[in-house]
Amino acid sequence: MGSKLKLAEPVVGSQIDRARELCSTIQMTIKDFQTEIYYLDSNQLFKEDFVNQLLAIANYLDELNHLILNLIKPKDIYYESLRSALAAINSTSNIFIVTAHYLNPQFEYKRLLNRNTFSLELSLVVKKIDFIRKILERTSAGRPSSRNIPRPVLKFRSR
Repeated sequence: MGSKLKLAEPVVGSQIDRARELCSTIQMTIKDFQTEIYYLDSNQLFKEDFVNQLLAIANYLDELNHLILNLIKPKDIYYESLRSALAAINSTSNIFIVTAHYLNPQFEYKRLLNRNTFSLELSLVVKKIDFIRKILERTSAGRPSSRNIPRPVLKFRSR
């Protein structure tokens, strides 16, 4: 007759594999950046290498954002989970773009980096990426619900 329709088929393909790979790459790149700037003063951060690293992280985040956008389908069972992942990552790359602009040595007006605030923002980004990685693992395994995954911040809304 016919085959039974599965309620929740796992999301498979190159896009979700690339998104999961980007999550681990972003976390490693942020960790490497933090170790490089750990012993430096704020006035020693005006180097082109740091600007390039921050812009590379922002590019990875934008690519992850676009991959999640392509995975979202409104009538899909994974819609709510992927939408909350998209809400977590939506404007995260702005942190790195603005910081790279302030650290660029070519600009006349520079701004010192508040290390405590920036490390807090970086830890929040790492938590968001970990949240997204868990959602992507669940959707690729075929589990649509992401209710028991703790949200990274209190102010963030998916709907």
